[in-house]
Amino acid sequence: MPAPEMLLFEEPVVTAAAKHPQAARDAPSAVTSISREELRRFGYRTLAEALRGVRGFYGSYDRNYSYVGVRGFLRPGDYNDRILLLVNGHTYNDDIYQTAYLGPEFGIDLEAIDHIEIIRGPGSALYGGSALFAVVNVVTLGAADAPGVRALAETGSYGRKRGQASLGHVFENGLEVYSSGSVLDVDGPEDLFYREYAGPKTNNGFAHDADAERALNSFLGARYGDFAFQGGVNRREKHLPTGAFGTTFDDPGTKTIDGRQFAELTWGHALRPDLGVTARTFYDGVYYHGTYIYGAGPGRVKNEDLGPSQWYGGEVRGRWDAVAHNTLTTGGEFTYHPDATQANFDLPTRTRYLDDHRRFDTWGVYAQDEWAVLSNLTLVGGLRFDSYYDRLRELSPRAAAIWNPLADTTVKLLYGRAFRPPNLFEQYYDVATGIAQIQNPRLDSEKIATYEAVLEQRLPRGIQGLVALYRYDIDGLIDQTLVHPPGGGPAVLQYRNLNSVAAHGAEFELRVPLPYGVSLRASYALQEARSEGRLLTNSPKHLGQGGLLFPLPAGAVGALEVLVVGPRRTLAGNHVATARIVNLSVRSPSLSRFTLSGALYNLLDQRYADPGGAELRQDSIRQDGLTFRVQLEYAF
Repeated sequence: MPAPEMLLFEEPVVTAAAKHPQAARDAPSAVTSISREELRRFGYRTLAEALRGVRGFYGSYDRNYSYVGVRGFLRPGDYNDRILLLVNGHTYNDDIYQTAYLGPEFGIDLEAIDHIEIIRGPGSALYGGSALFAVVNVVTLGAADAPGVRALAETGSYGRKRGQASLGHVFENGLEVYSSGSVLDVDGPEDLFYREYAGPKTNNGFAHDADAERALNSFLGARYGDFAFQGGVNRREKHLPTGAFGTTFDDPGTKTIDGRQFAELTWGHALRPDLGVTARTFYDGVYYHGTYIYGAGPGRVKNEDLGPSQWYGGEVRGRWDAVAHNTLTTGGEFTYHPDATQANFDLPTRTRYLDDHRRFDTWGVYAQDEWAVLSNLTLVGGLRFDSYYDRLRELSPRAAAIWNPLADTTVKLLYGRAFRPPNLFEQYYDVATGIAQIQNPRLDSEKIATYEAVLEQRLPRGIQGLVALYRYDIDGLIDQTLVHPPGGGPAVLQYRNLNSVAAHGAEFELRVPLPYGVSLRASYALQEARSEGRLLTNSPKHLGQGGLLFPLPAGAVGALEVLVVGPRRTLAGNHVATARIVNLSVRSPSLSRFTLSGALYNLLDQRYADPGGAELRQDSIRQDGLTFRVQLEYAF
């Protein structure tokens, strides 16, 4: 078996790019794969942290949810609804907000993940809506990958306490079972200062003990013969210290509770050597409950905001090697949403502002053909038709040419169109409390067209290099704006198809194996995204990422990560300064089945901020300084 650091240079195999396994260099996309070894060595705590270390990606945090931007696009107040998140190919975005949960609210432990596939560019030709900028596929471990019982205890800054355990077993009859679960409790910073609230009536700008977080995660995967099962349940409670949505500042009662549950049964069988069929049926559910405090003393009101939903569906897919050097993938999927609910009311008065129930279905059919016209040239074409809400019809094409002029050289020319249908929150949320918003049931889908050229090169001494040039255009961008309601009165928020966006950029990446077990990865992205001639908010022109894996004495290993995010414009037209974040992690060798690891985050204790959303009084939200984490693992 190769040394762990050399695993970072093996050719990854991905499944999400074409809905079947293939080498990353053969995929019709500029692909990145984050290995299990990288997840452990760099000390990532969340899926969002892992993605921020990927070429062309960056992050933002508003002290409630974690967000990830791609290629210069991350609107303040968005909910990761332009990235499609998959778990072993199962769509994980919800059906009310189209949210891709990426922080502790994700619900699956990173210790349970084998690798993460990042498929850049439009993915609607295979997956339908929301796959505008990337498809992120989280591939979990199986029983054979992590046999036995493993447990860990963790502590860290701000009273962090976490326990996690997993069990993997292969039975004599061939049944494989893997499960993982965890509990997290974080007190949060004791005091957070916001100068926008620096007055005697708001505790002089200090939010005291108002940033706690708790989470429970569980996941189960099983496989027997042609059948596979996966499912999970999680709940996360997060207190909000920012006074979001005009709530009473420094009241610890303002919080959100998020939950996600799903179950999927898959059957896959080769009917004959050149024809394979896969069928799956699934159940999904999402739970959101926000409690927002307004007023104080006898006039203190709890505004309860609810968003529960459950849905069901299935997919049938076939892969047919019809003729030599040709692979055709076809399929169709259907989902039924019996009652997607949005509700809003006050306690104790029981005043109700919103009680919206929606029943709808979605369906789509698709086909993708991969044709090796020459020994070193493959053409890919794909097309999907989707129906949403019985009123939106979308056609999503894809085309790619993958050319290997030399054994170590791959050139990809890529084109794709994708769409994001308006979510139910954007269409039907209508309340007159807090930051007032009115519905817009006539919203249309926003659409993106992307053009990209990629050069992947293997260089001497095992070095890997990549250069990517791209352009994308978005039409009908769904965005918030202030409008005057039909009956008159003060301006309120409404989502509309407002603007177009044009962006272009270049990305560069190197992975270098060095002597003595050292490996280096480094990337740089230069990008510009504009709407109506102006740079987008929360859109850096420059991004840099670097990672160094290195050995330490006595068999220990270390990892150093550097993230640089250039200046970003805020909603108020100001700018947050360049963020330079350095993270360091160390991992001991296994001793008597115990492994000790530790990490320092924002090692230089840099003061930096992320742009705030429209729901905040703050134009920017300061991020944590130096923090730490320590883990002790035991393998039975």
